[in-house]
Amino acid sequence: MKSKFLVLGVVLSCFLSLSACGQETKTKTIDSSKYPAEMFNESSIVSYMNNLEDQNFEAWYADGITPDNFEEKLYVALAMKFRTETSNGMERTVLDGVDEDFYNAIKSGYTSWYKALDEIGYTSDATLADELYISDVNYYTNDDEQLVIDATLQGTKHSALFQVYMNNETMATDMGVTVNKSSAEKLENAGLNTLLGMGMAFAVLIIISLIISLFPIFISGNKKKKVNDKELAKEAMDNTITQIEEKEDLVGDSELVAVIAAAIAAYEGSASTDGFQVRSIRKVNKNWKR
Repeated sequence: MKSKFLVLGVVLSCFLSLSACGQETKTKTIDSSKYPAEMFNESSIVSYMNNLEDQNFEAWYADGITPDNFEEKLYVALAMKFRTETSNGMERTVLDGVDEDFYNAIKSGYTSWYKALDEIGYTSDATLADELYISDVNYYTNDDEQLVIDATLQGTKHSALFQVYMNNETMATDMGVTVNKSSAEKLENAGLNTLLGMGMAFAVLIIISLIISLFPIFISGNKKKKVNDKELAKEAMDNTITQIEEKEDLVGDSELVAVIAAAIAAYEGSASTDGFQVRSIRKVNKNWKR
């Protein structure tokens, strides 16, 4: 039995090692004929990432460009393509097309970079250019044969992964910046997010409970006060006695007996008058005690 488990363990180890080898990513290599080596090599890729971070993102930041005014300031420059035409000896610039994908990729990357600045760290706007820099660049082609560039963006507090997806026309199709945090910082953020989520959930439940507790206050104003059975029976008997006093001379003894029996049954809460027997009716000159 032990030998069978040993063989099974060896087989599983082989499968896992083969799968791990199959998923290993080759860095600083481009395994696709779509990206010619004369255009896509280590020197050109490193230069592209340094220019993107230094000449574009840092320069835009210095000019006061934010994610909120990005479209207003840079849409025409990034999205619209122009060409020069000559007509009747005169040159004119005409619109050659609009590349929304490229514009959205650059905007996404700049927004991610802008929001990560505080966590990456820098001393002041004047020292940003010196304190923020690309320290390492790796690149590879993914399963979709798309070039992926992974650059390390270094700051005064943290480093960050600056990732760019690029097509074979040297145009970025997507990009983003992810701050590299320690395990303790990740656990702290996870705990804060958990507490915040639970706090919001409990706050909503408390508010709903308060709203439900206020329903009787608003609804009771439209309801009449509930009268218990004893009060109803007493009121019915009083009404009956009043009617008897008013119509004493107009009804016969049998009718009077039936009315009195019904009133007593109502007062006692009985469903019928079977348990009552009126033997005599006698008028007294005394007021009823109420």
